[in-house]
Amino acid sequence: MTSIPRPDSTTVQSMMGGRIAIVTGAARGIGFSTASLLAQSGARVVLVDLRENDLKQACSNIGHRSTYHVCDVSNWDQQIALFDHVKTTIGPVDLLVCNAAVNPEISLLQTSDSIQHAKMNGQVRYNYLADEHSKDGSALQCPPTQLFDINVNSVIFGLKLGIHHMKQNGGGHIAVVGSAGSYVPIPSQPLYAASKHAVLGLVRSTAQIEDVVKAGITISWIAPWLTLTSMVEGLEATTHPNTLKSSPEDVAWAVLTAVAAESPNGKGYWVQGTNISEVEGAYWEVASRLILPENRF
Repeated sequence: MTSIPRPDSTTVQSMMGGRIAIVTGAARGIGFSTASLLAQSGARVVLVDLRENDLKQACSNIGHRSTYHVCDVSNWDQQIALFDHVKTTIGPVDLLVCNAAVNPEISLLQTSDSIQHAKMNGQVRYNYLADEHSKDGSALQCPPTQLFDINVNSVIFGLKLGIHHMKQNGGGHIAVVGSAGSYVPIPSQPLYAASKHAVLGLVRSTAQIEDVVKAGITISWIAPWLTLTSMVEGLEATTHPNTLKSSPEDVAWAVLTAVAAESPNGKGYWVQGTNISEVEGAYWEVASRLILPENRF
């Protein structure tokens, strides 16, 4: 993997000055840090989340270059309304950062009480293999799908709408925040890992669609390792001195690094600690040996 240095502030400001960006899941954590860094770099940023009070506070902290829009990104009609609102009130979108995600399974790792842990482990919300039955005991409970609505469908919707609007404006950039779980298994969080693997396949494939490339739209994705956000509060790994941990700002810098790259289309950036590495080059070295040229899609 190739280590990538952070772009200098002059490069970022010349690139982002006056640009209009949408950041989802922006009320806190990685989304907030990304929105804040973009605003500091001269972009006009629209923060998107479900919690209006949190969004108001986030915009207050960032300052005048930010505004917000309440939106359930797993809802197609609400995402349509989001893009239409930004276009009519601020201007054409230059950058979309798809960051919103949930991870109910991680709660099992955050529960220290053994009785509570056993109870949760028997519920499909936290363990999709649990032998939980309906209240009358007649049927095995179906695993939840809301995680995929938020983690996968919201990105599908964002990509379609972002590309639709950017085609009309001469191009743009879309950055999708995946996870280290996009590349590696997470036995304690299989549905979360599945959703992030799905996102990787989605953006990796969409980035190579000829119409997208010709429209001047570049797509990249970020794969953060353990990042110190509210999602991982209480995990033992967050306090272990030998575990590499990233701050939300480290991941935000990876987003700006991806956007600032000279050839960003179809690139993936692994973030571990403060280090940013481009990983797709290594992936395609392996893939090129697996797929015979005459059998490529």
